[in-house]
Amino acid sequence: MKKVLLVGLLCLFCAGTANAQAKRTLTLEDVIELARKNSRSAKLAETQRNLGYWSYRVYRSQLKPQLLVRGTLPSYINRSTPVEQNNGDIDFIEVNQNNSNISLGLEQVLPWTNTTIAFESALARFDNYAQDFSNYQGDPVGITITQPLFQVNPFKWDRQIEPLRYEQSKREFVQDLEDASRQAAAMFFQLLVEQKNLEIALQNESANDTINKVEQGRFNIGTTTEDKVLQTEADLLTAQSQAQQARLDVQSRSLALRNFIGLTDDVELELVPPADAPDFTIEYETALKYAKENRSEFLDFQLDRLEVEQQMAQARAQRFSANLSASYGYNSNQTDNLGDVYNPDNLASGGTFRLTFGIPILDGGRNRARMNQARERMQLTEFTIEQNRINFEQEIANAVRNFGQIRNQIEIAEKRQEIALKRFEITNGRYLAGKVDILDLTNARTSKDESIRSYISALQQYWDAYYELRNLTLYDFRNGELLYNPLLEYDPRTDSVIQREDQ
Repeated sequence: MKKVLLVGLLCLFCAGTANAQAKRTLTLEDVIELARKNSRSAKLAETQRNLGYWSYRVYRSQLKPQLLVRGTLPSYINRSTPVEQNNGDIDFIEVNQNNSNISLGLEQVLPWTNTTIAFESALARFDNYAQDFSNYQGDPVGITITQPLFQVNPFKWDRQIEPLRYEQSKREFVQDLEDASRQAAAMFFQLLVEQKNLEIALQNESANDTINKVEQGRFNIGTTTEDKVLQTEADLLTAQSQAQQARLDVQSRSLALRNFIGLTDDVELELVPPADAPDFTIEYETALKYAKENRSEFLDFQLDRLEVEQQMAQARAQRFSANLSASYGYNSNQTDNLGDVYNPDNLASGGTFRLTFGIPILDGGRNRARMNQARERMQLTEFTIEQNRINFEQEIANAVRNFGQIRNQIEIAEKRQEIALKRFEITNGRYLAGKVDILDLTNARTSKDESIRSYISALQQYWDAYYELRNLTLYDFRNGELLYNPLLEYDPRTDSVIQREDQ
């Protein structure tokens, strides 16, 4: 029996030790740091930032020369093929031959004029297996220029749009992290509120148990009535039920927070509330200044305007089209010796010139309708941009005003909590001394509990407003520092932050 008891005590000790090891204490800053590293929102933000980086790299690569190898190796035919004769008849001739060609070229686009220049060397070989002979023909060196005429130059618009899109993706990354911070702060306080509710519920359960025993004792000596004893028993049952519900709420909120910040271990979270709410002033003009400098929405306005201007230019260019192509170089005559292809005595200079165009004579009013459509779209975009700008400035004004009001509410809630706690302490002592009845004690306890919850709620609103302003301006007013540095960029190839290249 002693051995069984010893084993049981050892198991209880080990279980208590395991529970102690499974507890983790977190501050608000700890939760936010974990969320910015491990949350799914942060991972999605990183992926979108990397996508913006590589999209910009694609655009930049289009401005650099390309060394291309093109060819057809082989193009083999072995079948009866219809061949038209001189007299117009068709004879089916057995063909067993191969055509191969390969070229090596350097191609460069001039973005200022949308001109494509290509230097190329080409070689072709023909094999006739039925008659057992081979021929070669080549263009050892040649240059080709292709120039679209009267058309929109996409590189002109890309030079303005693509850097803005890249800059936008970097700002959105910082904004997304600030969104994750704000959400983490909200979930931190949601759990903190439930933990405070559990703490209050456990205190009330213990207090109601004490009150029930006091009333039982007073009833035994005839100084109270049975209905008061029954009321204290009902209050105790209510407190026990509230404590059980508070435990369930804590477990639910704790699971949600652990999942969000990426804690996979089944640990008990013990949250440490912020010691205070830092007192600093935020001016609307200052907040608006930082928002215009840092937020991606103000780049959205520029991008929307540029894109609609590009559509207007495209509508204007669709009235007619033309394309100019010219080439010049040296080509060899047909020869059965590969070396003769590059023999200077076998080379001759030559070139081509081609101009293609399309001009509608009657278009049924298509061009006029297309231009009017583009103008109306431009006007609609301007209206939308202006309205969005007004809405965003109003949002910042509301956030600044809300932050100032909440800071005042915290001072009131803190003072109210001090008064309520002191009142409850006094009332509780007077109740135990028999100077006040249970109703006065219940009112004092209710006021105490409400004041504690109000203070936590005020703290929650304060930090939510603080992180909202960080997100809206990408500026930390508390520490006086920018959250976004336009001179830095993340390089996913090296997983490091580097100085931005010259654009």
